Amino acid sequence: MKNLVFLFLLSTSFTNAQIFDILKDKVKDQATHLIGDKAIGAITTEAITTNFKDCNKVDIKSPDFGKNENYTKLCNVAFSPSEGYLLKPGFYTIELKSFCLHAGTYAPSKGDGYLYAPLKGQKKDLVASLIKNWYQNQDIPQEKVQALVWGIIAKSSFKNMSPDLQLAATRLLSKSELLSLSKMGLDFVPASVMSKAKSNLPQSVQMILEAENKIRSFFSSSSTSYSELEKLALLTGVNPITSEISYGTWGLHPKGYWTSYQPHGYRQMTVRIYVPNTMTSVSYIPSDDVAVPANTGSQRLKVSDVLNCN
Repeated sequence: MKNLVFLFLLSTSFTNAQIFDILKDKVKDQATHLIGDKAIGAITTEAITTNFKDCNKVDIKSPDFGKNENYTKLCNVAFSPSEGYLLKPGFYTIELKSFCLHAGTYAPSKGDGYLYAPLKGQKKDLVASLIKNWYQNQDIPQEKVQALVWGIIAKSSFKNMSPDLQLAATRLLSKSELLSLSKMGLDFVPASVMSKAKSNLPQSVQMILEAENKIRSFFSSSSTSYSELEKLALLTGVNPITSEISYGTWGLHPKGYWTSYQPHGYRQMTVRIYVPNTMTSVSYIPSDDVAVPANTGSQRLKVSDVLNCN
C-alpha cells in the first residue's frame, strides 16, 4: 500500500512521464541484494559528517562575553530566506527552531558547549533543502520534517516511509532531490550483518549504527508514532562526558561575526550574535549554520530559519 501511495504522490509532483518511469525503477529497494563489504559500507557510511573537528576552536569567547550589553531581539525584524537578516554592529538575540542531525546520541544539556560548523556529508544537500524550505511551508509540523531528516541520516528506504512523510517531502524538495532521495534504500539490517559491520568500531559508533538500524525498522513497520521514533533516535539521560567548552561559549563565524548557541533540547535554541564595529553590516541566515557540540556523544543541531518567539 505504501508503495502505491508513494508512486501516486510522485506522479502528481512530476509532469514529465519519463522521469516518473525512472522513479518507478529507482524506488525498488536494493538493500537486500547488498553483500559483504558493499553492505558494510552502506551501513557505516555517514549521511552527515559534520563534527567538532570542523569547528574553529581557537577564536572563542567566554559565555560571559556581552552579558551586560543590550540585545536587539530579531523576532520582529524583516527576514528574507535568500538575504537573511541585515545586521549592523551590535548585539542580537533570536529564538529559533532546530533539528537533530545525529541519531543515537544524547539531547543537548546545559553542560554542552556548541560552536559553528558547515554542513558536510553525502546527504547534506537533501538535509539542507528540507530545513531551509520549511520556512515557506510552516504548516508542515516540525515532527514530520525531523522524521524525514532522521530517515535520511539512517539511510532508510524512502518507499517505506508513510504517505504523509512522502507528501511532505514532495513539498520540501525539488524534482531532482526527490529522485536522489528515491535512490536511497536500506531496510532493517539483520543482526548477523550488523554484528560484522560494528566489529572493531568504538562503542559510541556502534550505538549510532544500532539507532539508525532501529529507525530503518520503524519505517519498515506500520507505526507512525513520532514519540516512538524519537525514543529510537535519542539516548535517554544526560551525556556523562564533560564538555571541552562551556554552554553559551561564543565562536567566530566565517563571515566575521560571533555566535553563541544555547540549545533548549534538540527542537529549539537561542542564538546570540555579535557584529563587531569593524564591520559595516552582515547578512545572517540561521539555516546556514550547524551548531556542533564539543561532546561527540551529544547531538549536532541544524538551525532553521523558523522563529520560536512564542
